Order: sequence, then C-alpha cells, then structure tokens
Amino acid sequence: MQNRTDLAVESFESSEKTLISGVTVKEENGVTVVSVTDENGAREIGKPIGRYITVEVESFVNDTDIFDGRLSKTAKILKNLLPAHCDNILVAGLGNMDITADALGPKTSGYVFATRHISAELRRRMGFENLKSVSSVCTGVLGETGIESAEIIKGIANVIKPSCVIAVDALAASSAERLGTTVQFSDSGISPGSGVGNHRFEISEKTLGVPVISIGIPTVVSTAVISGKEDSSLFVTPREIDRLTEQGAKLIGMSINVCLQPDISEQDLYALVG
Repeated sequence: MQNRTDLAVESFESSEKTLISGVTVKEENGVTVVSVTDENGAREIGKPIGRYITVEVESFVNDTDIFDGRLSKTAKILKNLLPAHCDNILVAGLGNMDITADALGPKTSGYVFATRHISAELRRRMGFENLKSVSSVCTGVLGETGIESAEIIKGIANVIKPSCVIAVDALAASSAERLGTTVQFSDSGISPGSGVGNHRFEISEKTLGVPVISIGIPTVVSTAVISGKEDSSLFVTPREIDRLTEQGAKLIGMSINVCLQPDISEQDLYALVG
C-alpha cells in the first residue's frame, strides 16, 4: 500500500523490517528517535536524511493543562535540534485556517511570542537583554495566495536573514491511534502535503539556505488505511478535531517560546500569548 503518513516512525514500521541499513531507531520514555543517516535509508523509508523525533503525549482532546511536564519535555527536544548560536528565528505556520484539520500551523502562530520588533533599548529597560529575535508568519495555501509556501518563506528569509526556520504543519498518520497523541520534530525540513499525496515545494536547508526544523501533529488518517482499499483517496479526522488543533497549537507555540526565551517563566510567556 502507498505510504500515507508523514511520521518517520510509521514509515519504518510499515517497511516490516527490524533492521534497515542507514536507519537507526531508539525508543525511551515515550520518545522515539528515527535517524536516517544515508541515501539507502532515505529510499527505504521514504524520508530525507535527518532526525525524526516522535513524542507520545496524552490526547489533546482531553487536555486541560500544558504545564504538566509536557511543555518542558517538548521544549527540550526542540532546543536540542536547533543549531548553535541561533538568535534570529523565523516561525512559519503552514496550512489553511479555514479547514480545521489543516489549521495547526496558523493556530500555532497565534501562540508564538514575536519579538523582532522590540528595540534593543526597550529590551534593556524591560530587563530582557538576552531576548531572542523571533518573527512569525502564516503562509496560507497555494489555492488562496497563488504562491508556494516555500517561496513566501524564502522571500522573507532573504530579507530578515534568520539563523533558523521553524515550520509547523498538520500531518497525516497511518494509524488513527496517533491522531492528536503524537508530536513529531525533525531537522530535515518538510514537504507540505506529502502525507496526503499533495506534494508542494520542499522547505529545507537545501532550498532556503538556513537550517529548518519542522514540528507537526497528525490530524488526518487515510480511509485506505482503515478500509484496506488502495484506491481510496479520502482522509478522515476525529470528531474532536477543533479541540485537537487548538490544544496542539498551544503546546507547540508555547514549546517554541519556552525553548527560545529561557529567561522568561512558562507562566509569564503564556500570559503574553494565551
């Protein structure tokens, strides 16, 4: 069956192999790290060379409080993926705000603490001299803008010269159990829509010239996976998709804030954006 997932761990599982040359898998405390180290590994599981870190979390459907350890855990994972001396960051929310299952990226942007416009003098007066410069943008979708998300991000990057881009997007899974219970981080960039067969321009260090970290949560699963019929091209979402995307966006946005602004407490950051 065609690979219908954006999750590297599912791509590895679907290969039905316990060992693949060029791929290593480590699992500990609900965190699975899939490392694709060469072109053979990339071909075998259909993912570019890089690290893919999958975090299992409590379902966002029942989520009431992100300050239960998950926020610190995900922020730490993101920090370990960022390049050294990363002080100017562009956060890009990918997707369509008008389609709930595809609204994770735009909703996440609403929780990102943007700071690039804060002057050095104001930072000094506020006591936040070490505040990292953060910009946030929602790219929209090709059908609305006529412009590829990768082209928008590259145009902005050419002006503000970020040291890193963090791209957030909704993902497709091949297992309904992973919808809203999984967060994937990767340092390989992202190809928006690949899991649903709608490949767009790649957003990666190769295309932008700066490191790209991608973060996503599965929000859809193919009916072909559920029914076993290869010719099915439909995707379904949980009925609680509104809460899933909202709470997922909150966790991702706050993880970005906590990772980038360690001098400000989690609660104060949430007060600024929540």
